[in-house]
Amino acid sequence: MWVIWTPWRDHGELIELRERLFPMSPRDEREDSKLKRKACDQISAWKLRGNLPHAVDSTWLLTEAVLTDEIQADLVPVFAVKAAYITAISRFVTGLLDSQQDTKFKVSMYAKAQQIGLPAVFVDLRHEATHGDMPSLTNLRSAARRALQWLWDDYWKAFKEQEATQRQETTTLTRDDLAMQPMSELGYVGREILGRDHEEGETGMPPKDEPEVGWQKWQGMWDSRPIGT
Repeated sequence: MWVIWTPWRDHGELIELRERLFPMSPRDEREDSKLKRKACDQISAWKLRGNLPHAVDSTWLLTEAVLTDEIQADLVPVFAVKAAYITAISRFVTGLLDSQQDTKFKVSMYAKAQQIGLPAVFVDLRHEATHGDMPSLTNLRSAARRALQWLWDDYWKAFKEQEATQRQETTTLTRDDLAMQPMSELGYVGREILGRDHEEGETGMPPKDEPEVGWQKWQGMWDSRPIGT
């Protein structure tokens, strides 16, 4: 059985997490940091369960960097704060754009960024941090804020409040269904399933102890490859 398992129990749990990360109404600064810290701890636990979407993973790392930056300067060195920002931004850009590499020949990051509407400044900053000098803290802070805004617009904003108490609907698809779809529309999981069949000798058959009952397709954005899983 090929199944997509989400690390959260239901859609309501994901909406609750979103409210902690992106408040709809003004919050006290201390309360805001406390709720975001709780959200980061929850995502950290989800990470251990696997199948954490790239957008959630990147939101976690970027928020962790912001929270680290809010700690008193005498407790956290500037280098550590910069390192947290650079790690979060680099993983955000690399994981997002690498997941879009669905052609035989690798396309440049700038071309892929343009295709999905990601500002080129993120690619510039990632290249600067990787191949040049460490960017300034001012530029890193600005990039982190813009990255979180981009993730909100591209991923988090799409979830509807009225679905908070409903479990995601699932659709069972066979390998024949997957094979009929363009690779660009399959997303990460579909390509992984077909790739696994190829590695098994292109038999199209699952292991004998796993009956052919399809896999679950969750409504929502599942195109991005999870980082580190």
